[in-house]
Amino acid sequence: MEAFSAKAAFRLLLTLLLPPLASCSLNYAQNQPESSSSPEFTLRTASFFRYEDNAISFSLDSPRIEQYSSPSVTFVEDAVFASYSRDGVVETKGRCSLLGISQPDSLQDESELTFYGDVFLEQLEDGLTLEGDALKWHTGTGRVAAPAEGVVTLTKGDLTLEGEGFSAQEKGTAFSFASNVSGFIITADDGEGAAE
Repeated sequence: MEAFSAKAAFRLLLTLLLPPLASCSLNYAQNQPESSSSPEFTLRTASFFRYEDNAISFSLDSPRIEQYSSPSVTFVEDAVFASYSRDGVVETKGRCSLLGISQPDSLQDESELTFYGDVFLEQLEDGLTLEGDALKWHTGTGRVAAPAEGVVTLTKGDLTLEGEGFSAQEKGTAFSFASNVSGFIITADDGEGAAE
């Protein structure tokens, strides 16, 4: 099996999604209680574009984004995002019903991106897709994981695997499923069609 190369997708999500959202932070802490259940600010019908060297590198669309100050977390509703090559070609794209971004309280903590509901990530160059109900990415360790009973479907070319307890390292070439794994490879059968 070819090397697992979803690492670029996850690395791009971290480096491109967190800075635009984190840089919008406003400081209303003077008159706020220590912990608040109300968002610090809400953006409606939001579109973010990140440019590097005069070329688009990331886009994010959402009908609603809420940022909370205590704890520092941002929620992106119905997130649709894409990262682009230097030539402006889409490299990675994805969507989810809700994206939660927890920001670290100190420089030593790691951020977490949690994708909820109809999660779809696709790395176009490698033809790799991940689909599931929930995925969490720990930015400091580079670990990507689904809940123990969360079903994830991984597709790459003619290979499709589905299982519970998906886990992968962003910088590694391996991934695993904890249980209930099934899959198939579609191959041409003498040009007559596909065999499973």
